[in-house]
Amino acid sequence: MRIATLAAFATLALAVPAQADCLGDIKDVLNRSMASGPYAMSIDSPELKMTSNVVPPGGFHSTIETGGVKQEMIVLDGKAWSNMAGQGWTAMPEAVAAQITATVLDVAAMNDQIKAPECLGNQNVDGHDLKAFKYEMSMMGVDSTNQLFVDPATGLPAIIETKATIGGQTNETKAVYRYDPAITISPPAL
Repeated sequence: MRIATLAAFATLALAVPAQADCLGDIKDVLNRSMASGPYAMSIDSPELKMTSNVVPPGGFHSTIETGGVKQEMIVLDGKAWSNMAGQGWTAMPEAVAAQITATVLDVAAMNDQIKAPECLGNQNVDGHDLKAFKYEMSMMGVDSTNQLFVDPATGLPAIIETKATIGGQTNETKAVYRYDPAITISPPAL
């Protein structure tokens, strides 16, 4: 369960430029995603089902189901709440909310962990022509190889495929992104 959750958070070119330019391109896409406005991200694999609505810079509502157990978390305006296995919403300490926000939504920290960037040019994925990038990352004890597919019209992530390893176990996920200004985040009714 921990592997799937971390991989989920840990779940963001026409010509192949030099590696330094490629790293800059990947960072630019990830930075732009956090300034793009509200978006939804979903993962549907045998090990993990996850949906997240994100309102940058610091609001999200995630539902994660793994091993038959459903967890929900909302982070908004420096506050956080969780609902574990349908037990009801519980407020978390503000320090925990700050740590979750920094871990999940801190693109600068993610950018610092990008290694071995590759620009793969255009690829057709699920019937869409997308710019493709590949990179490795190590965060929170999770080593991952990621393929980032970017919508060339918006410059935003469309799909991120992740192969993550923790404790010798490997998990693969495919996160699909949808951008929608109508997405909002509200605190839960306690």
